[in-house]
Amino acid sequence: MRTPRRTTIALVSGVSAVAALTACSNGAASPDTADEAAEQPSAAAVEEPAYADGTYTATGSYESPAGPETVGVSITLADGMVTAVAVTPEATNPASQKFQNQFASGVADVVMGQPIEGLTVDAVSGSSLTPEGFNAALVEIAADAQA
Repeated sequence: MRTPRRTTIALVSGVSAVAALTACSNGAASPDTADEAAEQPSAAAVEEPAYADGTYTATGSYESPAGPETVGVSITLADGMVTAVAVTPEATNPASQKFQNQFASGVADVVMGQPIEGLTVDAVSGSSLTPEGFNAALVEIAADAQA
């Protein structure tokens, strides 16, 4: 019969669980728990990147169907938050110029008041691929602004 064997296994498992619970209730940590605790950074050790206040500019590049294009970006930061944004269209292709102008007129609604940390723009109505260039410039600006 296999039933006693299952009971024996359950008892061994139960004994291990009781021993572990007893050690935890006595304030002792198992070696595995102590290792995990040592690997976890404390809340005080994890700090958000600090960004210096100011205005930063960068040029972002992207590939359009008409070829490579660039877009100028200026971001003003205060306490890590975007307080002003300006986009300077630099496209050489007329269609890309149109998309960059549309992006420039609508991007402020998307980024104003947002933290620079991790900021990306997915779409601004009618802007085609311009967000790719804008996001490339944001990466450079965030790196420049880190204090």
